[in-house]
Amino acid sequence: MTGWTMLLSPARRADICYTDRMKQLVLVAACSLVACSPPPVMMVDAGPDTSCGIDCDVQKTHGLIVGRCFEYSTDSLAAQNPPALGLQVKPVLTLEGGVKVLPVEFRQSGQARMIDNVGIVNGELRLMRREFLSTGQSVTYRNDKNEIVGVKWTDPATAPGETYVTTANAYVVNSAGNGDSTPSTYKVTTFMATTSELRTPLLSYDAGVKFVFAETPDHGSDARRVLVPGVGFILVSSSLMLSGTTPPFAVSLQKIRDIGSDDAGSDLCSLGVP
Repeated sequence: MTGWTMLLSPARRADICYTDRMKQLVLVAACSLVACSPPPVMMVDAGPDTSCGIDCDVQKTHGLIVGRCFEYSTDSLAAQNPPALGLQVKPVLTLEGGVKVLPVEFRQSGQARMIDNVGIVNGELRLMRREFLSTGQSVTYRNDKNEIVGVKWTDPATAPGETYVTTANAYVVNSAGNGDSTPSTYKVTTFMATTSELRTPLLSYDAGVKFVFAETPDHGSDARRVLVPGVGFILVSSSLMLSGTTPPFAVSLQKIRDIGSDDAGSDLCSLGVP
């Protein structure tokens, strides 16, 4: 006890001793409880499911399943034999700087004509590099640090009535292997697809999102596409050329095949029988 407590009555000193003792017991109990409690559970974001490539949810939305072949007709009402165009999703490829992409080959008569190397960043579908195989040219979208960043096509909440504008440096490599970089503005505007755009030789779909592309200066960007989530791009309009006077041509979906599966047949993508 302290000196001032000795001036109190014996009964009062006993009360104080009891109170101090209880405080000590409570303190010991609290410390024991804290020491024995399990550590708090930390929730960790595991990130996207990469078992099918880069981001399985985004890939399923856009039909970007490795091995999948989309075959198209220039007639929205009738299938063609052979198809006018085939788009085949190839296995994941790693570009410079560790950028992972899914190459999508544009095929005509069994031959690859163009390749879109598309990446997925935070749920956004981005065109990283487009290769024009018939002319030996390519365009890669980089930032000021020369890193491949791509240009935005879609995001997880894509819907009609949106506009995406990406500024990047379009690094063009010519047929001789020489490169040149040009600042580029890449714009995508979304609309509700029309009834005629949703009508294909394969099916007539209830709804879809139309993408209209505009790039300044142009580096062979598409004119438009129509996406039906969970299916893929049911309409594609492109010239398959980096530049020049070749006008874009539109094709509508006539068949979907998974190359290598039992029911896909032995025909190369773009050579499938309707």
